[in-house]
Amino acid sequence: MKDNKEHSTSKARYLEVASQIENAVMRGEWLPGQRLPTLVELAAHFGVARSVIREACSLLIGSGLLELRQGDGTYVRVYSAEVIARPMHAAVLLGSSDGKGILQTCMWLEVGMVHPFARTHTSKEMDMLAQALFSMEAFGGDRAVLYESERNFHMIFAENVNNSIGANLLRILYQTLISVYKVIGENDPSFVMMMLTMHRSLYDCFVAKDQSASERQIIVYRQALIDSITAWQNSK
Repeated sequence: MKDNKEHSTSKARYLEVASQIENAVMRGEWLPGQRLPTLVELAAHFGVARSVIREACSLLIGSGLLELRQGDGTYVRVYSAEVIARPMHAAVLLGSSDGKGILQTCMWLEVGMVHPFARTHTSKEMDMLAQALFSMEAFGGDRAVLYESERNFHMIFAENVNNSIGANLLRILYQTLISVYKVIGENDPSFVMMMLTMHRSLYDCFVAKDQSASERQIIVYRQALIDSITAWQNSK
């Protein structure tokens, strides 16, 4: 019982800190394009552990307010309509079907995107995918880097199939999807390895310009996540 209480307190604390950071950005204390203080400095400022700051920043990166620039720190993203209107805490309020619904919607969108991308991608786009995949595989235990790199991987093919509406929908869904990943990652020890293995396979499908295999890989990946969050919900 004590462990559960401590976990709940910690969870509430990082949500509180995330809200405080968000409010500071909206007040103009940190401007779009500005780098935030280091984790150590933020932890001292808010009087919390670095792990709490890391969780809060991860949530805000997933929601689209902040962005992680590998090797350079965390920055406030440039404002856009979707960032201002984003539901930052939506994933924290996951009900019995919300997580599955988000994943299913992503799958439906992506199935229609990977097929043309596998056929028409350029060498430049494949170089971008390779860099995103490398960032995933070299995440060094920092889940925020892993999740942001995974998002970049998916947005690369989504943004290069001449479907701006689909790409925008996927971008908005990712604001909540990152938090779904956090839930899965905290409860499924095989999650990280599965994510890395399946993205390597998807990349290989693109290299081979195998449209059918690309579609299957997206379905298998998203369905694996759906199964994982279903198992977590059933265990509660």
